[in-house]
Amino acid sequence: MTLRSRTVLAMVLAASMAVMTAVGASADALFSDIGGSPYQQAITKLAVVGVIPGNPDGTFKPDQPITRLQAVEALATGLDVQGTGTIPAYTDAAQIPDSVKPAIAALLNTGAASQQKAVVTDGDVSYTLTTDKAVYGVDDPVDLTFTVSNTGKNDVTFQFPTTQNYDFVIKRGDTELARWSLGQTFIQQPTSVTLAGGHAFSFETRWLQKDQDSHPVPPGVYTLSAVFPLKDHPILVSLDFQKGLLATFPDNTFRPNSTVPRAEFAALLIRAMGLQGEATQKAQATLSIKDAADVPAALHGYVAAAIDHKLMPPYADGTWKPNQPTTRGEAAFALAGVMDGLNKFNYIKGTLVGVTGGNITVSSASKTVTSFAMTPAVAIYRNGKAVAVGDLKANDQVTLLLTGPQGRAGYVEAAGP
Repeated sequence: MTLRSRTVLAMVLAASMAVMTAVGASADALFSDIGGSPYQQAITKLAVVGVIPGNPDGTFKPDQPITRLQAVEALATGLDVQGTGTIPAYTDAAQIPDSVKPAIAALLNTGAASQQKAVVTDGDVSYTLTTDKAVYGVDDPVDLTFTVSNTGKNDVTFQFPTTQNYDFVIKRGDTELARWSLGQTFIQQPTSVTLAGGHAFSFETRWLQKDQDSHPVPPGVYTLSAVFPLKDHPILVSLDFQKGLLATFPDNTFRPNSTVPRAEFAALLIRAMGLQGEATQKAQATLSIKDAADVPAALHGYVAAAIDHKLMPPYADGTWKPNQPTTRGEAAFALAGVMDGLNKFNYIKGTLVGVTGGNITVSSASKTVTSFAMTPAVAIYRNGKAVAVGDLKANDQVTLLLTGPQGRAGYVEAAGP
């Protein structure tokens, strides 16, 4: 640590020994009706970053059902996806505010990989297909990497019927939409390639979410495959890509003011996290809830995944109530989990040095000392309880949630003796 850093740290430590200046009374002050709610911290975090706002009267109404319109707007905001184009000609489009239509367009076109890694193993050789991220906007390229790894000690020799060593294929159902090798030139002669033990080959391509004629693909489920065209037994590694997170109704309505059953909300969340493949795998999984028989068959895997990822846990009585409307508090808790899982929150972690005026100072693991301005209504939690800023103590382990273009701390979690 430099002399300047030690001096600054000493000054801040001395200041922290004085009474910390409170900026807000407590986190409860954000909303008048969330004290004691099991979803209080999640509600606060989402309110701080503007994902789910409260009501003009200062309440949040955590037990009130969330509407489909509110859920869509919150998810689009939380994932920071942008809409392009127009929404379908819903028969109830007049009930959708113009300000929310871009969010609907975004979620109708947002893509999500079923998993970010698919692996096939053949002896000491593993074949891995990966995507660069889990969720994609309508104009985002999907970068695919195909890796062939020799995990053994001995060299492996691969035999190919031509000079082509790999391929990438995009399909919807049985229909092929795009193939990397089309237009490429290969020689029709046997070719051998040797891969040394402990080494790997990597091949990359970029899919622009378009077919071979450069037309954007519509909503649906697509299979992204990497091919290793061995002469005797070609290897295929695949994962699914869900284009469009919103389910559509057959009567061409959007139903903006309808409530969202918990099972349907679970499906929306799992798609948003890029876990479609996991939901498919868990379609027949045993659900450890008392009312498992009430879960719609088509949504069984989504409910299982939502429970396993602790986005929507069972109630205290062991039920899950799949057809009951999702409340605003439940939605906030689940969306906060999704945003955490996708690293959508801007967190700063470290040891609290002190609070002076409207600033909070934190020391990182590398002993770097940084001060952050706090929002006027900063929400503070210490050891799981809503407290005032003055209740924070030097050397508390803190997590700051930064918000806004200036990176102000709008939410603080602290833990200490």
